[in-house]
Amino acid sequence: PNVLITSMAREVARYNTLQQNAQSLQMNLHLTTLFRAKTEILRLMEYLIQHHRASIMQLMVEVMDIILHCVDTGHLRGGRPLAEVFPAVCSFSQVSHCPNTRRIATGAHAGTIALYDLRHSKCQVINAHTGAVTAVAFSPDGKHLTSYSMVENKLSFWQTSTGIFGLGASQTKCTKSFSTVPVPDIVRLNPQRFPKLVWIANKTVVLMLADGTEHRFNA
Repeated sequence: PNVLITSMAREVARYNTLQQNAQSLQMNLHLTTLFRAKTEILRLMEYLIQHHRASIMQLMVEVMDIILHCVDTGHLRGGRPLAEVFPAVCSFSQVSHCPNTRRIATGAHAGTIALYDLRHSKCQVINAHTGAVTAVAFSPDGKHLTSYSMVENKLSFWQTSTGIFGLGASQTKCTKSFSTVPVPDIVRLNPQRFPKLVWIANKTVVLMLADGTEHRFNA
């Protein structure tokens, strides 16, 4: 699955580049396989999510690139939740969608976070952690994003409302970081038992670990 996903993500990136220059190149991208096979690609992604979760988790950003290419992003720009448009991908703690601000955050295995601005079709990459990102979550008002890495044992808060989004990495800044309790390997290596982040107020998030314990943090 890894080779398939990375190959498809490369084709999506190539398609997006061609789309920007389609008029000058006099190309009809609606005739390409990547455009015509969107429904089949989404069906394949859903299958991979259900049956190859460990592989998907290592390539979350590539998977999100493919999904956003295939779904009708007009629904997302209109405020419809990602959980309705493509529910399968929302089963991962590394994915969070803020319908109010029209943004999607996706945590990567490399420790980065991809912030998709659906209004302007832009993606900003944040160097967030030194280990794989385990979970991300937008605050209810969309002004903050929290990220957690159980490899690094660290939770961070990010301010996402400063300035005009998309003009550079400086527009999303880390405001606070906390050390977290180490997670046993038996939990850390089990893709079915991953921690998650739940906001209970605009500035308060709860880290819910797989053993049932909860830890509260304030932005």
